[in-house]
Amino acid sequence: MQRTEQGNVFDRLIWKTDDCLLLDDLVFRIMHQNTGDWTGGEHFIFYKIQPLIDQYAHYFRRRCDFQPKNIFELGIYDGGSIVFWHELFKPHKHVAVDLADRIDGSYFQKYLMSRGLSDRIQTVWKTNQADKSKLSHLIKTLFEAPPDLIIDDASHLYEPTLASFEALFPLMAPGGLYIIEDWAWGHWRDFVAPREWAGKKPLTQLVTELTESVGSWTNIISDIAIYQGFIAVERGSRIIDNPSSFRLEEHIYRRPSDQLLAHIPSYQRIVNYLKRKL
Repeated sequence: MQRTEQGNVFDRLIWKTDDCLLLDDLVFRIMHQNTGDWTGGEHFIFYKIQPLIDQYAHYFRRRCDFQPKNIFELGIYDGGSIVFWHELFKPHKHVAVDLADRIDGSYFQKYLMSRGLSDRIQTVWKTNQADKSKLSHLIKTLFEAPPDLIIDDASHLYEPTLASFEALFPLMAPGGLYIIEDWAWGHWRDFVAPREWAGKKPLTQLVTELTESVGSWTNIISDIAIYQGFIAVERGSRIIDNPSSFRLEEHIYRRPSDQLLAHIPSYQRIVNYLKRKL
């Protein structure tokens, strides 16, 4: 058996095989490694491969002080990710949303009932991550305190991912972490993107904009950690008075180029003055 690299709550994880992860008494089977021969009892279907989990272990080893109490997830599939994060961090409240029109799977429901978690874990189906008003409403009505961990494993497309970030990030607690998974799909050589992604803008642009923002105003985004499998954005201390109007672009300062500044009269006067002095 192979254990993940040492670090925090992730010490509890054991890889039994390449497609089988153990977390205490729970079994997760990795969907990416599905060979069609999954036997050996009940398990959760999991869409996170070992390299990604190892990256998380490395990151949270550096953040061993981080203990989220309120988690909000974008993307459910079969509930495996919800169980994974909930068992690691044991938050007071855990809410997850998904675009699909379905209900919780039977094994996931069994998990909730057997552990008395029906009040602490809640799923909301038929929810578009680009629906800012609905996301904001869920945060305000389902949580007693602002979320301190948000994980986006939903569309992986630029526009809806940006919409979710702009709706949710201002509502987070200072010091909270906003994680976006699979941002680098546009750079994975062996990755075959779904046909509906053809011509779509990769998430690389959003990562660039987030980096520009932390360089412009550290009190909104205080820190960014970038791994190949995810990006972790830390909420700064600034209180945003009107969260519904938050736009990331408005919190990025880009220095005008000299060519553009040359058209500004005051700038041109300064240039001419300096030329005369030299």
